Amino acid sequence: MEGLQALLKYQKEISDIQHTINILNWELKVSAPKKAEEEMINLVANYENKLFILQTKEEYGTILQNTIRDQSFIELEEQEQRYILNLLKRYNENKKVPADFYTEYITLQNRTNIIWKEAKEKNDYALFKPYLNKMIQMTKEYYRYIDNETPNLYDVMLNQYETGVTSDLIDQWFTELKERILPLIRKNRKKRVYSPKIKYTETELIECAKYLLEYIGFDLEKGKLGIYPHGFTEKISQNDIRIAFKHTDDPLDFITTIIHEGGHGIFEQGIKDNLSRYENVTIDNLYALHESQSRFYENILGRNINFWIPIYDKISKKLHLEMSLQEFIETLNTVTPNLIRTESDELTYCMHIILRYEIERDIFNDQITVDHIPQIWNQKMKEYLDIDVEKDSDGVLQDVHWSQGSFGYFPSYLLGTIYDGIFIELVEENLGNIDELLKNAQIRKITDYLCDTIYQNGGAYRSEEIIKKMYKKEISVEPVVKYFEKKYGKIK
Repeated sequence: MEGLQALLKYQKEISDIQHTINILNWELKVSAPKKAEEEMINLVANYENKLFILQTKEEYGTILQNTIRDQSFIELEEQEQRYILNLLKRYNENKKVPADFYTEYITLQNRTNIIWKEAKEKNDYALFKPYLNKMIQMTKEYYRYIDNETPNLYDVMLNQYETGVTSDLIDQWFTELKERILPLIRKNRKKRVYSPKIKYTETELIECAKYLLEYIGFDLEKGKLGIYPHGFTEKISQNDIRIAFKHTDDPLDFITTIIHEGGHGIFEQGIKDNLSRYENVTIDNLYALHESQSRFYENILGRNINFWIPIYDKISKKLHLEMSLQEFIETLNTVTPNLIRTESDELTYCMHIILRYEIERDIFNDQITVDHIPQIWNQKMKEYLDIDVEKDSDGVLQDVHWSQGSFGYFPSYLLGTIYDGIFIELVEENLGNIDELLKNAQIRKITDYLCDTIYQNGGAYRSEEIIKKMYKKEISVEPVVKYFEKKYGKIK
């Protein structure tokens, strides 16, 4: 056990620094006063540099290799073995990146994130553009350090978020979805009959969020809530999963955001403790699977009328909704093209992701530059959803991802939607009819099933491995298209 004990001791040191960085990042995004932002950016960069040095030391590589060669390694459960092998893989990638470059890159991410927030508030793409351009260039450099052999750099980036996918495969799936979904959007498109706008206090939103999160299975004793312009889930540690959401006057946007982020949080809370000791951040390379779970809760469960039957009276009082359950559900499921991705219905949302994917792909294939992005964005919004973008804060500036260097992440949302069609079938095969489970307030049965079959394994297995083991069939868009056609009607 000497090899494993040495590794766990070293991992504890890594974990402590990562824990500190996670707290600082949350504070920087959610709580820090404006004049403290630069100071905190430099503080995060300092800790990131310390972490990077630890993760790239020859000593760490030696400890990992000794652990894998040790007899005790083969006595570990398979999931734990895979985690250790993944640590060695990550070590071999990280040590290719110069430490000075990495520190500069992380600092740029935090600074660009602050500039994005300001640019969005001011509707000023020109302010953001030079930072975005630098972020693109440094992201290219970063991934070329990691892999200088794969011809398509964007494929390298995609695999950092979802192992095993390529832009060719995504092109195939997204093209098929586009062909099947656009006619459904055109057929079902209509204005919302009623779009409530209600002024809420932060306390009202937080109390309602806590109720919804607890109902679906999120452990509030391991969670914390905060306010931010964009919904996100931050893993601070295994026992500290934080969810942020914006202070909005749109109760439907609030509800879907909370349920979506709750799905992420439940996934993180469900990882077995013996696996979480090997990492203290959101699991690597399974972002599409992660998004499949958040979107499963948000859309497959949360947009189903049966989800609300046991709790709508309480929710309507908490959010001052003067609408019947039927009106609420019709509004929640109305196909209404929207400028904002996070406020979109589940059908038009797919086109938001395809738009972003196509732009990212072309950026990193050197077909377009930052000068072209707003115009191309606006053209595609018109082509796909027949919407005119009047200001960049509702267009190219609406999402936080690019400011953080998260190029290659957007496809995860729609890959997750594709996976969700499969999970519908699996839940019903193993637990029974989803409508009946929800109507009888048995959503925790679904949460427990997903935890037992997926979440507890953390990042030990690739999404493809997990789904094929459970599903016994090839992954395709057909199950989710079947779900959409059943809900919105087939096109003859």
